[in-house]
Amino acid sequence: MFPDSVPPRLGGLWRSTATGLAHAPQSPSEFRGARRRAVLFTVLVCLLLTGAVVMCGVALAHWGDTYVWLSNRTGEPGRYRPGTVLAIGLLLLVPAVLAAMTARSLRRPRKPTVELTPTAVRSNMYGVVEVPWEDVAGARVTNGLHLDLAAPAASYRTEGRSRREDGTAVLRLYAPHGDLLPFLTWLREHPESRATVLAPWSDRVAVRSGEEER
Repeated sequence: MFPDSVPPRLGGLWRSTATGLAHAPQSPSEFRGARRRAVLFTVLVCLLLTGAVVMCGVALAHWGDTYVWLSNRTGEPGRYRPGTVLAIGLLLLVPAVLAAMTARSLRRPRKPTVELTPTAVRSNMYGVVEVPWEDVAGARVTNGLHLDLAAPAASYRTEGRSRREDGTAVLRLYAPHGDLLPFLTWLREHPESRATVLAPWSDRVAVRSGEEER
């Protein structure tokens, strides 16, 4: 059961997830769109690699010749030095590598910047820092929303490289503080309600779950 007060409302960029609440994760439709763009980039990679292999193969096959005869943009035969053809083939590898990196990043779901679970507050902005609720000493707004912690942030880092801020007992949350600060304050004041409010796929707060606005 809830206490007399009810949790403050959150904005539309918060969604209920399998672990609690998350700020700005990808919706299923957004992820499907990203996967489709990844397929297009993969096709582009294949075309660029094919062109690079053909150009380099032609250049090496005619390396001892003075010129290589190839069709130009108008379809007419033109002569090129083997070194020029090889350089063009190698240059095609650069956009192929960039397209491959883009396709790889699009295939992976984007992590939310902030997650609230029944047991912890998690920041995924620079690595992963997970702070149990009992170690959250307070919340304040100073050039962004910051949590005061019971120990240095490095004690709670689970992924990612150490950062300069890890030496302080402060963690910045990259989410709008107008909605989040009252919500965090309410959760700290009502620890008995966290398991209910932050339950997986909860409909207790005004957030989006999947495609719908709750």
